[in-house]
Amino acid sequence: MVYRWVCDCTFKVSRMGIKPEKETRMTKYLVFVLFLALPAFGEGLPDSPSVAYTPYVAESSSSFISTNQARFETTHKFFNRGNNIRMGILAALVAADGISTQKILNSGGHWREMDPLARPFVTKGAPGQFAASVLGYGFSMGTSYLLHKTGHHKLEKFMLDASIGVETETTSSNLIWYSTR
Repeated sequence: MVYRWVCDCTFKVSRMGIKPEKETRMTKYLVFVLFLALPAFGEGLPDSPSVAYTPYVAESSSSFISTNQARFETTHKFFNRGNNIRMGILAALVAADGISTQKILNSGGHWREMDPLARPFVTKGAPGQFAASVLGYGFSMGTSYLLHKTGHHKLEKFMLDASIGVETETTSSNLIWYSTR
């Protein structure tokens, strides 16, 4: 199904006037980017069953604890295996986006950064690109950590997954642009 989608995308691109030999290169880029994004969707089930919702859970015959206490005691650590994989994928995509953006901007022509917040940094060359990448990565990690500390664990993972999705799109867009020139 993914291969059929990639082929449909390359057919649409070929109608836009891109040369056929570049279609195979673009197809390889799309498949590679989709392959990189697969681990982000691999962690959907919890490691152990969660406590069923009841207002109070009997700890012993003489005392009760609230389920909020029980739920916070069984939470995961921020730097667990799933988040480490997400952070590694995001770091690789941020680096690839930075490198490809600088290649496009330095290739000549009238190209500019699309992100208005990163544009003042990116136009300063590699040091500015590094600063923009560090700020973007730090914002994603900081927001995810804030969501983790406030107990919003699904949103924490969603923040990292959304950041991976955005960086995948920008990197693949840069690579497609660079492969068609």
